[in-house]
Amino acid sequence: MKNKGILLVLVVVSLLNLHVSASKKSPGTSGPSTQTSFSGVIIDKNSNEKLAGVSIQIPETDQKIYSNSQGEFTLDGIEPGTYKVKINCISYKDKEVTVKVTKSPKEKVKVLLDPIQP
Repeated sequence: MKNKGILLVLVVVSLLNLHVSASKKSPGTSGPSTQTSFSGVIIDKNSNEKLAGVSIQIPETDQKIYSNSQGEFTLDGIEPGTYKVKINCISYKDKEVTVKVTKSPKEKVKVLLDPIQP
């Protein structure tokens, strides 16, 4: 009898976990996936030089990437919506920009970073 009670509790907990997992969706989702991407370039505000190795992060989605050697980046698997994007680079002031991601992105985000003055 005691084992049946433990088994019943385990089944109920498992079903609750499945229900919670199935109901968790990214903001703005309903039905089939509508994921897209957005791209951009990171540039030194003073020299107009494209910056490599810059961290680009969307905290809401836990996505983080780095700009390539040409200062470019692309974040894939993003649901359409408006996001705050955090940009960090050593020797530059941190920056936060608001980006509107659409189903069919057309333009690149251009971010100018201010160097930290010694």
